Amino acid sequence: MISFNSVGEVLEELKKISDFVIIGDTIVDLLLKRKGTESDVDIFPTEISAIAEGEKYRELAEEKNWDFGSTPIDTPRIIVPVEEGQLQIDIYDNIQDFFVPQEILNSAEEMKIGKSTFKVIRLEDYILLKVNAYREEDEDELKGILYYIAEGKLKINKDYLEKHIELFEENADSIKERLKDIGFKLS
Repeated sequence: MISFNSVGEVLEELKKISDFVIIGDTIVDLLLKRKGTESDVDIFPTEISAIAEGEKYRELAEEKNWDFGSTPIDTPRIIVPVEEGQLQIDIYDNIQDFFVPQEILNSAEEMKIGKSTFKVIRLEDYILLKVNAYREEDEDELKGILYYIAEGKLKINKDYLEKHIELFEENADSIKERLKDIGFKLS
């Protein structure tokens, strides 16, 4: 497990390039009050394009002696050696089938990670991004979130969730169906 102190230190360095929103499953770890993450950290820059200006991340990686590569959709990936192991940061942009509506980024909330605060998407929006992508591993993760909701360890605002489904426009109906199939009850 990579501690949130280590994650926060790395994210502070990345903030020097562009402000960003954390869009991945880090939100679940934070809401469950875990001390760190077993996963990578997914970020979405809000001031630059990860694709058009990805070279800035490569330069930072070289300067810091971090590994630099690409995600499966050819956006930047940085692997940072930290005390607890290797922290992978995937830097996303709207490309191919990967889409994060602007309203989701605008709705992000500040959360403390280590000694700093960063913008993190809301759990409801994370659920919608997962349901929209809907890969095999996403279904298992969504069922895990549903379990935590049933246990009272996580909470969602169903009105907010339903309102934000519409941000996915032509995919809205399939998102509603998938949510129902997994067990999320909508009104």
